[in-house]
Amino acid sequence: MRILRKIAIISALLAMVALSATGCFGGGNRPIGWSGVTVSGNEIYFGTTTGKLISLNRDSGSVRWQTDLADAQGIYGSPLVVDDTVYVTSFGGRVFAVTTGGALKWSAPPPDVKLPDAVVGGMAYANGRLYYGSTNGTVYALDAATGALVWDFTTGDKIWATPVIENGVVYVGSFDNKFYALSADNGAEVWNFEAGGVFIAAAVFSGDNVIVGSLDRNLYAFDKVTGAKEWQFTGQKWFWASPLLAGDRVYAPNTDGKVYVLESVDGTKVGEFASVAPVASAPTTADGLVVFADENGALSVIDTASQQVSPLIDLKTTVRASLSAADAIVFVHSQTNETVYALNAVTKAQLWQYTVQ
Repeated sequence: MRILRKIAIISALLAMVALSATGCFGGGNRPIGWSGVTVSGNEIYFGTTTGKLISLNRDSGSVRWQTDLADAQGIYGSPLVVDDTVYVTSFGGRVFAVTTGGALKWSAPPPDVKLPDAVVGGMAYANGRLYYGSTNGTVYALDAATGALVWDFTTGDKIWATPVIENGVVYVGSFDNKFYALSADNGAEVWNFEAGGVFIAAAVFSGDNVIVGSLDRNLYAFDKVTGAKEWQFTGQKWFWASPLLAGDRVYAPNTDGKVYVLESVDGTKVGEFASVAPVASAPTTADGLVVFADENGALSVIDTASQQVSPLIDLKTTVRASLSAADAIVFVHSQTNETVYALNAVTKAQLWQYTVQ
């Protein structure tokens, strides 16, 4: 029965993100990824469906540089910026380190090593190491300076989730229905929790807890040290995207088209906001406001003080990438037209847009 349930879940995933022009694959085998926009200083960075890494000026949207990453095939995970280096994973299974000026520093694994399976999540960084998961079910730790493998840990199924790290522990979910805590030092398993569905989203931290959603329709809070379940909240459909912690509350998007607002301490629901379409991208905060987008490109703004919601803009394009922000400016990377939008969450003005050429 468990095998049948997993087949049903994977079939639904494929229907959602692999068989349509707005899913993982478009015509042929071209991946249509969901790289979010990463803000660093006055620059922003994002990956494209064809394997380009692009940097734009944050204020104007003008191109600073773009580079074609060999063997990338497509980029799903949002870039990670550490000091003067941009790190990015790729659908081709290769990891790249590029300077903030656009020059390639290294790629891994080495050319003579067989590539692992596709990577559809992003990376985490701590103490000179990079951490990411692959669809071959393995979590990798690399030396950030060279790309050399430090350790790996194999789960029971593919990994789409982006790891998160805190206090020497890496947290990541897998398609084997388990959420893992691993030692960042050597990859040893600290604890795991088995749910009734796969884990796709990245987790967030709240006090002593790590909070993550599953495709079993539950949002979970675990004690970071012991793995004990502190609370769970059940939605109508999947918790596909990462939740957002704003103050003492969790804003959790769900593919039922709602963003649930929960008390972070115990998971008590204090409100919910509905969209027309599923919400599959992670929300962001902009100038104290929570901003979320549904899959059809309709963005909304939640005033965290009054808990009132208002429309921001309807982009009328597929949005599955995580939203990001700097001050009041929200950045959206749409999947169907490969366009980045800059929007002011306060004035609700569109400042600029850039379409990948």
